[in-house]
Amino acid sequence: MKSIKTVTKIMLGTLMFGTAATAEPNLPPPIGDMVKIEKIAGPAGAFVAKENFPKDYFLIPKNLPYLVGMTLYDSSSSKLGLSQKQIDAILKVKEDLMSKAVKKALVIKKLELDMMQQISFKHKSQKVTELYPRVDEIAKLRAELTKIHLECIEKVKAVLTPEQFEEMLDYGVVNMF
Repeated sequence: MKSIKTVTKIMLGTLMFGTAATAEPNLPPPIGDMVKIEKIAGPAGAFVAKENFPKDYFLIPKNLPYLVGMTLYDSSSSKLGLSQKQIDAILKVKEDLMSKAVKKALVIKKLELDMMQQISFKHKSQKVTELYPRVDEIAKLRAELTKIHLECIEKVKAVLTPEQFEEMLDYGVVNMF
């Protein structure tokens, strides 16, 4: 009985580590794109330790999947078996929507940094209620940015088969539900 458990553990370990060892991304991480976006974003605000631009400016930055990254750059994305046509289609979605997202996030960031300046001691005191319209404007822009993200999700999902989408959820990068 003990030997069966040992053999089972070895087989499970081989399956787990063998799968992990063969899994690789469909494409290497887009380091150049990340550097370019970081440069566009500029320095983070005074109260931000590490900025994840433009994602930090979405209305829902954490609980929606980032399907471009999951399908192309995640270490398990090769398991999806994407065709070159699918990869090209996802890259096109990224190209079409990323610049819109970056521009919108830059506007939001500027408004937030301006607001931070407005509440500093360097400016004359104003009632906090005078800032409420700016908060509403930022909220509206964050909602618009999140709609761009949702559009991206929809377009990438349309490229995937239902089986590929389920496989992607299985590799555990994001728990959507």
